[in-house]
Amino acid sequence: MSRQKQGVRLNATDFYPTPSWCYKNLDIDWSQFESAHEPCRGDGRISDWLSTLMPTTYSEIREGKDFFEWQDSTDLILTNPPFSLAQSFIDHSLAHANTVLMLLRINYLGSISRHDWWKQNSPTSLFVLSKRPSFTGKGTDATDYAWYVWDKTDRIAPGVHFVTPPTRNQAAQDNRLCQEALNAVET
Repeated sequence: MSRQKQGVRLNATDFYPTPSWCYKNLDIDWSQFESAHEPCRGDGRISDWLSTLMPTTYSEIREGKDFFEWQDSTDLILTNPPFSLAQSFIDHSLAHANTVLMLLRINYLGSISRHDWWKQNSPTSLFVLSKRPSFTGKGTDATDYAWYVWDKTDRIAPGVHFVTPPTRNQAAQDNRLCQEALNAVET
């Protein structure tokens, strides 16, 4: 997630590792999916986890694998996209997957510039993170997040759902892993 302060990006690389509880605690039957693609692999935690559940491919611009050059199809796309490119990631994902989950700010829904786009691309469901995630491992920002779901197959129940908050152990481990991942990118 890209967080900005008065138009200045606080993380120049736009790399924000996703705490694992954010996707592992989703109440979704993952056995329904045959394949997955992770468009922004980052440090690999989402794609590595998905690969334990189903055949998984990934894109990662820092590895020369541009998602917008990926033209295959897959059953599932699950990612935390760069906020500044989220709409492009959603559009490309919808063209190549049966089910798409994107981790976005809840206030992503409210934008006059996306009004017409939202009317044509309404999500089928939302999974709200009741606890704000820490993408840095050093605390949360003042923003609420949800997984936006577009499901062409009706495998995920429509409506608004709530992600189970992390246990203390999950949060502590994720904080440590997020700090390590950010430190590795900075060095």
